[in-house]
Amino acid sequence: MRILIVEDEANVRSFLQNAMKVLRSGVKVDTANHGADGLKLARRQWYDLIITDYHMPKMDGIDLTFTLRQEGYTMPIVMISADPIVEPYALNAGANLFLAKPVSLENLRYMLNVFGL
Repeated sequence: MRILIVEDEANVRSFLQNAMKVLRSGVKVDTANHGADGLKLARRQWYDLIITDYHMPKMDGIDLTFTLRQEGYTMPIVMISADPIVEPYALNAGANLFLAKPVSLENLRYMLNVFGL
């Protein structure tokens, strides 16, 4: 399984990366600091799951999600944000699931189970 984490906050990015490795042994995790880099990675590598923050420099999670969906990306995309008002925008852009920050290990376990990963 291969996961892409797109998050500009280093501590959150690190937590998500480590959590994925704890929850699923053998998982390969790539990371990007902002949406534009995340888009470049997703265009080069197919991921089983993308977890993206909403608010980031250069390209936010909404634009990243919308662009990937327009380009035919069908795998699950999960958007995270500390601002729950973002949820309907995330889902309208094509996100499969929205998780509110702070994200817990249990939230992430649930997320993986929902997508059968």
